[in-house]
Amino acid sequence: MVNRDYFKEAITWNGDAGYPPAFEKMPQLAGFEAAPGVVLRPFWGERLMASYVTFAAHAEAPLHQHDQEQLSFVISGTLTFTVGHESREMGAGDIVSVPPGVPHAAKAGPSGAVAIDMFSPPREGFRELMAASQGVSPS
Repeated sequence: MVNRDYFKEAITWNGDAGYPPAFEKMPQLAGFEAAPGVVLRPFWGERLMASYVTFAAHAEAPLHQHDQEQLSFVISGTLTFTVGHESREMGAGDIVSVPPGVPHAAKAGPSGAVAIDMFSPPREGFRELMAASQGVSPS
């Protein structure tokens, strides 16, 4: 049975989306190496962004912090994720929330890892890092 409180039958839309939708294969997006063995492949919406993150075996995203709220979802492999004063080993299917401003880090296990990081609002600094990695000026 379909939940009609969530899936409303009456839909109204004027055809304007504000920006065109985009369909991509995340593992094939352009990316940049943020730390040795840690490659980020960002994908932007207007108020949300996601980044497909690959970690080589034992690669580490060093301790850092930012103003954006972050969710990190492990797709494969293992990551030891530290948020503030707490560390957990995470595997496929595990997700963690990182409040804005809280220091955090992640280290892959012996087989590496793949994760999806989501940010709100988008981390605009990623655009600059992408451009620098490609040797062009950010737009």
